[in-house]
Amino acid sequence: MTTIRTATAAASGLLALAVLTGCTTGPDTDPTPPATATASAPIEGDSNGDGKLSEFEKQVLARNAPRDITLHDGTVVVVTPGQPLPQPVIDQIAADAAPGAAQTQTDDEFAPMAGIRSMREVASSYADELGRTVVIVYWDLGSWGTISSVEESGGTELAGTSDQAAMVAAATDWAESHDAYMVVVE
Repeated sequence: MTTIRTATAAASGLLALAVLTGCTTGPDTDPTPPATATASAPIEGDSNGDGKLSEFEKQVLARNAPRDITLHDGTVVVVTPGQPLPQPVIDQIAADAAPGAAQTQTDDEFAPMAGIRSMREVASSYADELGRTVVIVYWDLGSWGTISSVEESGGTELAGTSDQAAMVAAATDWAESHDAYMVVVE
C-alpha cells in the first residue's frame, strides 16, 4: 500500500509541475500565437526614425508643405516649395511692388526711401505667406538693384548694374542658393 501511495503522489507532483510550468503532454491547443514585434508605419517627417516628431521636424514639415495663396481677384493658387513660383503669384508680387519701385525713381527727397520701404514690406509680406525669402529685382535711378525680405539681416548683397540680364541672373543664382523666390518688377 505504501508503494501505490508513493507512485500516486509522484504522478500528482509531476502533473502539478507540468501545469505550473506550462508544459503539456498533448498537442499545443493555445489559439493565440506567440507575441511578435509589430512594425509600425514610418511617420512622415521623422528624419531620425525615433517614431515621433520633434519640434524641428514639425517646422521642416510646415516649411515644405504646399501653400494656398489667395490672389487679389479671389483665385487660389497652390505654391509647392521647391517648385518654381506660379506665374499668377509672380505677377501679383510684381504688381504690388511696382508702386514702390516707381517711387525709388523720383527726385523727391523722401520718396525713394519710402519706395524701398514699400517694396521691402511687399517682399516680407509674401515671404511670410510663402515660407521663403522673396527677392525683388527693380530699376532704381540708373541701375538694376535688388531688395529682399531679409534685407536688414544681410540681404542679397548684389551690387547694382545697368545690365538687367546680369542682375536677373545674379539674383536668380542667389535665390536658388538660398531657397528663395525671385520676382522682377519692370
